[in-house]
Amino acid sequence: MSDHVPVSPARCAVSAVSEPYWNSLADARLSLPYCNACNKPFFFPRKWCPNCWSSNLSWIEASGRGTLYSRCMVNMPFDGRPAEEIPYAVALVDLDEGVRLPGRLRQADAAMPIGGRVVLEFADDPEVSLPVWRQEE
Repeated sequence: MSDHVPVSPARCAVSAVSEPYWNSLADARLSLPYCNACNKPFFFPRKWCPNCWSSNLSWIEASGRGTLYSRCMVNMPFDGRPAEEIPYAVALVDLDEGVRLPGRLRQADAAMPIGGRVVLEFADDPEVSLPVWRQEE
């Protein structure tokens, strides 16, 4: 079973606003939009800061480390995923930078405890797969 999510559903979300995020993942980095007015990172990419509504934005490189906030097992294929890839775990991760990100847990870490530390594991081929979260060693 593959630990990486097929790109096709996610790549349709690429826009001029989100392109720096996707490009950073392709370069094995995690970048977040950052508000220069209130000095806060945020996610998902958008044209205005969700905290202060400023459009004075830039991008910062994030550590890719965080704490597992929530996880859930997906037991039904709903997005064209082959049945042999089911079940898989999805998660919400609180990054050390203060932003909550969704993602998929590596299969071997699907039952890890809430509050456990995770790190982003980048895909070997970002045109085929998205990164996954794995338990920090």
